[in-house]
Amino acid sequence: MNKVLKKIFTFAIAFGIIITLIPKGNAEDLINQETTDPIIQAAVENVRFYSSFNYQTLTADKLNRLTTDFYLPTAYEGIQITYVVDSQYLELSEIPETISIRVGTDFQAIEVLKVTVIDLPNVLKGEQLFNVYATYSYDATSYTHTYQGYVTPVIPDDFLGGSLYTLVRYGKMFLEGAGLTLGISLVGTIIGFILSLFLATAKLITITPQDRKISKAVKIFFNKLSSTYITVFRGTPMIVQASFFWYGFGLFGNALLCGLFVVSLNTAAYIAEIIRGAVGAIDKGQTEAGLSVGLNYSQTMLFIVFPQAIKNSMPAIGNEFVINIKDTAVLSVIGIFELFNQTKKITSLHYRQLEAYAIVALIYLVLTYSTTSALKLVEKKMGMKPLELTSSN
Repeated sequence: MNKVLKKIFTFAIAFGIIITLIPKGNAEDLINQETTDPIIQAAVENVRFYSSFNYQTLTADKLNRLTTDFYLPTAYEGIQITYVVDSQYLELSEIPETISIRVGTDFQAIEVLKVTVIDLPNVLKGEQLFNVYATYSYDATSYTHTYQGYVTPVIPDDFLGGSLYTLVRYGKMFLEGAGLTLGISLVGTIIGFILSLFLATAKLITITPQDRKISKAVKIFFNKLSSTYITVFRGTPMIVQASFFWYGFGLFGNALLCGLFVVSLNTAAYIAEIIRGAVGAIDKGQTEAGLSVGLNYSQTMLFIVFPQAIKNSMPAIGNEFVINIKDTAVLSVIGIFELFNQTKKITSLHYRQLEAYAIVALIYLVLTYSTTSALKLVEKKMGMKPLELTSSN
């Protein structure tokens, strides 16, 4: 089992390093030198490249994500323009063509040179830089301006190729989502566990004949409050609770804090019942032994019963942590970009749901399997017996 965990963590670290090292582009127009000729300067500022798909203008952002052929104008208001394209993925035609560009309500015919995308880099290479050197000639003046862009990989049609593309291309988003999912699950489980101790104690309160009226009233109040809390949070879905607190109250003014709040409260209700059941499983002789050595009821519960009950319930509490890893997916409803919501965002970028959701399912499986394996090792080291008290949100 140790070998399996080492392989999983080694893969996660290596994958994160690979994703970080893959080059990412940021297209910019680069001017190599200043020109004092106002006519050429105006041409440099106003000349446009056009997509071969719909003849629309290619902005710097579109050049940064180039996947299709495009056109270069050969002149601008009497200024001749010649080009050199520096890229193994692009090829510049030497034969001019004429295309019709919409200008206002009219169409204008312009002469252009076509740049053909002869190949696309694969996703492992990432975006590849290309340069277009445009030389503007006017009378005896010439000026060269460099345009930069990036040829971008496209998602393959087949499932395996599409999955590899999605995993590598959007690996950082998957890692960020997985990290946030684990963080919310872990912190929410810890806070929920702390709250559950108070809830379980309140629900286990017993009224004795020696109690005064005020003591009885206080015990009844906290017992009913704990029972109501547990009933409400166990009886309603987490997605409804998240929507209620966020859209209803705008709690904290921060969706992440609100989501963590909901997970903590929901987890507390389930773990409180786990601890209550574990306390009920402790032999009554333990309580009698504590009372017989001079401890009062509260001391007996605190120092003898509760420690044993918590130890026995740790496997079930760990199981609740695993459940939370999956259930945090519902927090996407309030705009938290945990793993599932990051995947929804990825599918909106390339509209290939099958590959993205297959990957996220695998990531959830790795997270839950590795967490379960780690918890089993802890249980084995501590000599715990599994106590399966599952919950479902």
